[in-house]
Order: sequence, then structure tokens, then C-alpha cells
Amino acid sequence: EILVVENAEDQLGRKLPPTMPDRFSRIATYLADAETGLLPSNTWPTSAVEQYELSNESGLTLDFVGQPTLGVGTDNFGNYVGGGASAYFSDMLGDRVLGAALMAQGTFKDIGGEVFYTDLSSRWNWGVGVGRIPYQMGYYTVGSDDSGDYYGLNRFRIFTTSVTGQLAYPFSSSQRFEVSLGAVRYSYDIELEKYYTNAFGQIIGWERESLDAMTPAPLNMAQASVALVGDNSIFGFVSPVRGGRYRFSIEQTQGTASFTTVTADWRRYFAPTKNLTVGIRTVHYGRYGLSPEESTSDGFGMLRPLFLGYETFIRGYAYESFSASECSPPGSNSDGSCMAFNRLQGQQLAVANLELRIPLVGVEQYGLINFQFVPVELVAFADAGLAWDSDNPPVLAFSRSGYERVPVFSTGISARFNVLGFLILEAYYAYPWQRPQKSWHWGFNIAPGW
Repeated sequence: EILVVENAEDQLGRKLPPTMPDRFSRIATYLADAETGLLPSNTWPTSAVEQYELSNESGLTLDFVGQPTLGVGTDNFGNYVGGGASAYFSDMLGDRVLGAALMAQGTFKDIGGEVFYTDLSSRWNWGVGVGRIPYQMGYYTVGSDDSGDYYGLNRFRIFTTSVTGQLAYPFSSSQRFEVSLGAVRYSYDIELEKYYTNAFGQIIGWERESLDAMTPAPLNMAQASVALVGDNSIFGFVSPVRGGRYRFSIEQTQGTASFTTVTADWRRYFAPTKNLTVGIRTVHYGRYGLSPEESTSDGFGMLRPLFLGYETFIRGYAYESFSASECSPPGSNSDGSCMAFNRLQGQQLAVANLELRIPLVGVEQYGLINFQFVPVELVAFADAGLAWDSDNPPVLAFSRSGYERVPVFSTGISARFNVLGFLILEAYYAYPWQRPQKSWHWGFNIAPGW
């Protein structure tokens, strides 16, 4: 038998009374009271942002501490300190960031550090920073004085002290406009450490001499710059694998030295297949408007020349890889300078790079071998670069000897390793075409891929 009910409310069970009609129901009480819990009519609620700013969560807390290192030593030749540490602080939303770093390498003169603060809470982002960074270079010499013959170590230091303010306006999540204003001071220090020896080559004495007469005068300058920056790249385990990045900026420097710095950096990453990235980069960095005294290319001039041989620019021409044998004729000038090395220095640099990147070890979604603990990227590369200045104009010709400022090239293979997320190590095997006496050789670099 089928019971047909026209009205749904008359269906069986729809009008059964509650099993416990006198039981208290909190939900029914709230629904029956429309006024309890509402703010008085003469008050206004604070926004979520205001509530966050008034809470303790808006304060800066420690995000992470960089791996600290410290070493201190003393001997008959002096006191030494080495190491570094860094720390970053931010609020819960990441609107405000405070960073500090301390570093040391050598004696107590070589202690440096920097502090910066950024505020990203509004559309106009701003930041300030101060720092003092020492750079040290050295070379060996031999000589004699009233105390006898000695081996000498010349230590040339540059102390960069700066204060900078920056204002940025992001047009989108991948493009922004920047302006900055600051001041910088370059001061110098030159020391000669003399190690006196006897006829058997044993060290019998030591003396440290400050070469004040050879120390250049400090440089005090103000700097202002504008820049357009874009970045929609996707970073893999050791380098970007998709998208692109660029930075175009002009900086004017006025003071002891006056010049204009132009930076044009464009990078693009193509992905023809899942596990292959083709990376292309072109870079120009140059100082323009320098006087002859400011642009001198010797080691003790007002502004030291830029160096093209860093592995982040072009591999196979690292500073420490050169030897005296490469400076024999025809690779050297009559004044004894080394042309194989000199052609890497100038006030203007141009760099072009091409890389084919394959993730050898990674994860299942990106990598030929699924082993996520030590990601490895294999790279086939071709690097090219050119350094020049007003006294040494560029010559666009392929030459492996001579004195002209010709482009330098290198080709080879490399592997980049992500070591436990702590650092990215690159080992490369490069052939520098403008160093015929060097040929293929290994090199190492601690830096992520460009």
C-alpha cells in the first residue's frame, strides 16, 4: 500500500515532538536573541590590520641565524680573527625586516659588518642601510734594508663605509621602480710585512711597516640612482629554470670622484623540455665620465678598475689561476705587466653567457634521478666578456695574444650542488680561449647560478 501525501509537512515523522523538550539549546538561545553580542551604536570596530598592529604579534622576532663561524689566533707575527655571523628579524606578516651581518678575515682591521631595515607595509616600500666592509688584496715582493734581506707581503686594504636610503614602488608582483640616495667613503691602508731570513732561508725576524706615503687619499662621494627592476623567474634547486629577470639603472656619483654608472642586466630562461633549461644573460656595467686620474688602471689609483675574471661573469679566468709563465712574451708589456691578466680589467665591462642546464639529481617532478637530499645540476656553458676604458679602447677581433683589449671566451661543463640547503657549490672544467698556455683546468665557485 502506497500512502500519498500532498503536503510535505504532513509526512510521517515531520511533526514528532522533541524527545527532550526541556533541554537547554545554546544555538536556539542565540538565534532567539538578536541583540546580545553586538557593539554599542556609538562605537566603531578596528580593522584586522589595526588589531594586528596593536597586538604583540606586530613586533620583530628572529627568523633565522646564518651559520656562525669564529676563529681567533695569535703568534709572533700578530693577532688574527676570522669568521662571520648574520641574523634576520621580521614581523609575522613580513612587512618589516631587520638584517645584520658581521664578518672578519685577517687581523682586527679586517672586521666589517652591515645593518639594514626595510618596511613593506604600504605600496611605497622603503629601506635604509649602513655598513663598513673591508676588502684586502696582497702580493709578494723581495727586498733588503738595514736589517738585511727579506721576503715582503704587501697588504692593500680598501674600507668601504656607506649609508643608503631606498624607495621602491612596485607596479606588480614582478616589476618595480626604485630610487636611492646615499653616501660612501673609500679609505685605504697599505702595510708591508717583512720576513727576514738567513742564508738557509729560515725566518729570523719579522717587522710590520705602514706605508702611509703610498696610501691614496680617501674618497668621499654622494650617490643617487634610479632603476627599473623585473623578476618573474622560477628558481630551481640551484639556479632559475623558468621566466626571466632584468635590471636597468643609472647612478650618478659626485664628490672626490664624479662619474655615472650604467647597469643593464637582462636574463631569460627557456624550457624546451621538462628537464632542460636554456639560460641566456647579457650584462653591461660601466663607469662613464671619469677623469684620467680617476680612471687610472694601476693598483693604487683613485678608483680600481673592474675585474672581468670573476667566475660569476666568465669562468676560466679567476684571479688565483694566473701564473708568471703566462706573462712571458708576447703576452707581456715592456713594463713587466701581464697582458693576459690586464685585458680583464677596465672601467667598462660587457658579458654574455649561454647555459644548457639539466637537473641530474632532484625530485620526481623535476630531475632525472629522484634523490632530493643533494640536488645536482649539470651545465654546458659558453661565456664571453670584454673589459675596456678610455685609455684602452675595445677591439672586436678574435685574438689569443697581443696587447689589444679583445673579447675573451671560455667554454666547458660544470656541476652545481645544493649542499643541504646551506650553500650552492659549483665545480667547472673550462677552456679559456684567450689563455693558450693555461688550456683546460678545474675551478670552483660558491654561488647560485645566474
